[in-house]
Amino acid sequence: MPQLSAIKSADAATALARALEIQAAGAVPLIIDPAAPISSETLNTALPETAAWAALTSGTTGEPKIVVRSAESWRVAFPELDRQLGLELGDGLWMPVHQVSSMALFTAAWAHDSELELVIPTKEDPGIARTQVAHLTPIWLERLVDLIDGGQSSIHTVLVGGDRLSDQLKKRANAAGLRVICYVGATELSLVAWDLGNGMCPFPGVSTTVIDGQLWVSSPQVALAVIGGSLPCKRIDEVDFTTVGDRVTEHEGVLEFLGRTDGAIITAGATVIPSDVETVINQHDEVRASLVLGQPDSVLGHRVVSWFEGTAEIAQLRKWVRSRLPKAARPVQWHRVDRLARTASGKVRRIAPTT
Repeated sequence: MPQLSAIKSADAATALARALEIQAAGAVPLIIDPAAPISSETLNTALPETAAWAALTSGTTGEPKIVVRSAESWRVAFPELDRQLGLELGDGLWMPVHQVSSMALFTAAWAHDSELELVIPTKEDPGIARTQVAHLTPIWLERLVDLIDGGQSSIHTVLVGGDRLSDQLKKRANAAGLRVICYVGATELSLVAWDLGNGMCPFPGVSTTVIDGQLWVSSPQVALAVIGGSLPCKRIDEVDFTTVGDRVTEHEGVLEFLGRTDGAIITAGATVIPSDVETVINQHDEVRASLVLGQPDSVLGHRVVSWFEGTAEIAQLRKWVRSRLPKAARPVQWHRVDRLARTASGKVRRIAPTT
């Protein structure tokens, strides 16, 4: 039975190369964040026989959820990606995203299976002069455009996921000679929909249905299991569908994504669940209650902001979350308030305090 094998290297190239070695040897690689340690009990969890890859969700509990998937659940997407992005054997695939993310591990597996050169930028060598396609988040697209403005680049197409892309940035990318393909996905579902120029439509092989404004997906890319969590299942016309809570509208096959039903915050390509952050903050002895929301940010897409009741010093809370949460989940702004607004039942209202 396959076992999880943790990788702790801070160097992206080393971590991803090691992940490929572990997977080839029959174990299941998991690149972990030192700031969010995984217990030995979790690492020893029994896995499905077909397990080949594992990635942390961008969720934010002290013990992050681990998404386990088969090799085929990622591999099934590679031929279509290669075709639509114009990739050929030996081409460079530029991947600047942090190695802990599922996007990074997916890209490493994609480059390996399609016989592409995985190019990871460094301070010494950004690598854009020997790369044809990039897989990145909007914040990294902005940095790529800046790099292109300052030097030679052979990149012609960018695949952008992880967050909504602004029209302004897309125009800058197009002006830099880049073809931009945006997609929507999730660690648990991989690629769900992409925009090839006619709106956000389901990725080939993916079936979707909208129930009460929520998107349900049937796909060969769905993960095998979620350690520390689960995927809801709904059987429709003898077909299994699942959801991660995306709210959508649909018109003539085009999907408009409106955000998560759980209030998830998308920040710099990472998904942060506010309730998980609040749980950690509320464990501090000098905090009575807290509220975490995403606020618009021109660089991150959204920034994580916390309001709290209690006597804790903000410096204390910054230190408190630093040892308990991944970087993306740590609030970048803190506000102490006398009292958070509450419902009649005593629950904190999920609205930003005005003072």
